Amino acid sequence: MQPMSRRSLLKGGALLSAGAIAGFSSFSKIFGASRVLGQDMPDDDLQTIINLAATAELFATTHYLAAINGAEALALTGPELAYMKAGFLAEQDHLDLLVSLGATPLFNEFYVPEMLFSDRALFAATTEVAETAFTGAYLAAVRIFAQSAETTPFAVTCAQIAAVEETHRVLVRQIGMMSLANNTSYAQYTLRNVSSAVPVLQPFLDGSGEGFVGPVAPPTADDIAGVRAEAEMIGYDNPGVPFAAMTEMPM
Repeated sequence: MQPMSRRSLLKGGALLSAGAIAGFSSFSKIFGASRVLGQDMPDDDLQTIINLAATAELFATTHYLAAINGAEALALTGPELAYMKAGFLAEQDHLDLLVSLGATPLFNEFYVPEMLFSDRALFAATTEVAETAFTGAYLAAVRIFAQSAETTPFAVTCAQIAAVEETHRVLVRQIGMMSLANNTSYAQYTLRNVSSAVPVLQPFLDGSGEGFVGPVAPPTADDIAGVRAEAEMIGYDNPGVPFAAMTEMPM
């Protein structure tokens, strides 16, 4: 049994569609292309997938840490604050995994609606939009990785992450006191490619949304260590193992 490695991931990724697009290398490339559900769009390549996923995860850790720090303004209860801390730890675990595979976040600071961390309803609604996009992006990665037996373990790993992102969506709906937290039978497959999430998340990346402020810096090593020190206390005691790390990968 071998742990997942960048080498094995890249080898598997090489078996994806020959028409895969080149990785994004600049701001203009990211926002210059329309990437929606169209069936004629070529599949994202491996580096694009992991770089964009890492960007989303870094944004998520930034988002949840700000919610933790703004718990009083958001009127979070003790259990709700624990949800935020567990969400932060999960997103940080995802980010650490992606970085270990060679991913590089495309942005290192983010923008948010001005009242996001003091308006409970706005926080819940905005977080639901983000988590829905994250779930859709990982399901898009599942579709791409599932095309080859070589990358099936990574398809399963992406499905594992999508399942967790969906729990975050449900919990934040509960925090927002929406009519029903678990309101769907299936996680929403909204995106054909991981890169299709970029237009949804663009205001958080460049501050282009009306009323967005920032930039907001991501968590520091001390921030991460501080929340990790509370993991056992809040019950975050089973972070799990990525399926690809449990599976012998061809080298």
